[in-house]
Amino acid sequence: APHARRAPRTRRTDRLLLEMPPHNALLAPASLRALGPRAKPPARSLNAAVLRGRRLAIVPRASSVVPKPAVRASAVATPTRIDIHPGSELEGLRTVSDLVFDTKSAVNEFGQLGPQAATVSASIVLHVLTENATGDVGALEGAMVYEPCSVENCGTEADRLDCVVDKTFVNLASLFADRVEGKVSVEVDVHSAKTVEEIVARAKRMKAMFQELAIAVSDKILFKVPATWKGIEAVRRLEEEGIHCHVTHVYCLEQAALAIRANAALLQTYVGRTNTWYASRAAETKANCLGEGVDPSLVGVELTRQIDALVRCHKGKTKIIAASVRNREEAIALAGCDFLLLNERVIAALNEKPSADKSAWVAHNFHDAGCPDVPEGIDEAAFEVALASSPAGEELTLGMKNSAVADERLREYIKQRVAPGSGQ
Repeated sequence: APHARRAPRTRRTDRLLLEMPPHNALLAPASLRALGPRAKPPARSLNAAVLRGRRLAIVPRASSVVPKPAVRASAVATPTRIDIHPGSELEGLRTVSDLVFDTKSAVNEFGQLGPQAATVSASIVLHVLTENATGDVGALEGAMVYEPCSVENCGTEADRLDCVVDKTFVNLASLFADRVEGKVSVEVDVHSAKTVEEIVARAKRMKAMFQELAIAVSDKILFKVPATWKGIEAVRRLEEEGIHCHVTHVYCLEQAALAIRANAALLQTYVGRTNTWYASRAAETKANCLGEGVDPSLVGVELTRQIDALVRCHKGKTKIIAASVRNREEAIALAGCDFLLLNERVIAALNEKPSADKSAWVAHNFHDAGCPDVPEGIDEAAFEVALASSPAGEELTLGMKNSAVADERLREYIKQRVAPGSGQ
């Protein structure tokens, strides 16, 4: 019948909550305790608020078949509609790049904008657990009673905590994977994992957890790893096994070269932050193979262009997402980059300005850079020197520090709720 109602599909939320005894009042949040045994969790639209803060969506380029990158997903109450003006620079830009729309005032209704993707990190998980009123808090509740995370199976309380953290990440990422058409990027805890082997083991354990929830890991999940020496080596080993990775905090060609040679699926640059660092260090552009006399306001663009050239010269599969794009001029200069992360102000500026002839976008020189002079054999000592002489030294340290603080806060939160020993 034309108006026959489709039978509701089973949500992955139901499977997650099966790991949490509904009768356990000490574990179950009030909204779930009220449901009683065998009751289903509250219905949630894909547009329901998940987190506070940023929501990202992707504006696909007109003929793109490139998988969408994993970027942070969150929500607030009021949706924002964006209609792309015909003949605007925004319309022209999206013919050559996939645009990732970063806004603080949107949920999942973006007019002509496409599907969003998501990131799961310690800070996002902590926000879900402390400020989110939805059933997403069940991500931790399920992890706490997940049998492989019992102390009998893990051996020590410390190992048990590591397991609970990983399982919480996986549970929340699985919920996000049901809501987005793009990929979910899941941070791997590189703070408690001290060696390459431990990073690889953590990612593989999380992959197995995803598979228990029937998540197509190769299609939906990226494991997010910072561009440290051990991080990139772990990426190389994971990609060899078909486990795809998102390499972050890339600020120099040596980091990019190693990530590309490791076949990383996605590599993230930071245009504005790179510009800021080089603004008072103009001489370093030549030393870092970025050319002499480069406009200080576009050094981050030039770094991204050189990385794009590295991908082409290596015939690599790595895609690039340019973040920290602060203005319209940087966005235009990046036309042709795989993905651009643009805030609402930059999007509006592009949308209001009429575009040049469409052929100008095709002829843009983003892909004209020659192969950068980056040595084939980069050892760890040379890599550390490259970090110290580029923005990577400061920015990578700061990013890792912030991540470690968030991770420690999450662990302290969980410790207060996980009873010592096995069971619940």
